[in-house]
Amino acid sequence: MFTMKKFAWLGTALLVFLLMGCSSSSPDTVHGLGKEEAAQIAAAAVRQYYQMDVDTTDREITLEDPTNSVYRGVPVHAVLKREPVSGDVHGFHAIIEPKSKQILSLSIDVIGINGEMATKTMTEADLEKTASDFIRSKNLLATNDFQLVKASDAHSNDAKRYFYYTDGLNDVAVGVDPGLQQVVTFTYD
Repeated sequence: MFTMKKFAWLGTALLVFLLMGCSSSSPDTVHGLGKEEAAQIAAAAVRQYYQMDVDTTDREITLEDPTNSVYRGVPVHAVLKREPVSGDVHGFHAIIEPKSKQILSLSIDVIGINGEMATKTMTEADLEKTASDFIRSKNLLATNDFQLVKASDAHSNDAKRYFYYTDGLNDVAVGVDPGLQQVVTFTYD
């Protein structure tokens, strides 16, 4: 079951992951996972979970060594080298378990209309429905008998709203961008 301690860790890890960005120096291989392989795994996951085609050819690929961090896997970031335009996936970020190559966390940075943040137009019920429908359609939890445990504050400064779910065995956090009206991140715990 989700405990407040788990929520705190998951929320902190997700926030740190999203705010860290890419560092200027990046190892070529971390725990046996190379930059290009990690980027390809992340790009395939973006296609699978978000139905968006992304490539790795015009992106700065960075890996982080999770040895002294809260991550269970290897963080990879793929950010466009060119100036993004409306609708572009400016960056995609994943945490990958290096032995199984399983995606533990995935997020995308989508550029809104005219490069600006879109206005928040979705109701709370629509946001939660978008998150729960995503879990069902992508089979992120073992059963469809999962429950919403917590939602982030509706008045936070974050452009995304986070919804935390459990099926009693596994937990997942889903981030919905109200302006884009879509899921843009998820993390397994």
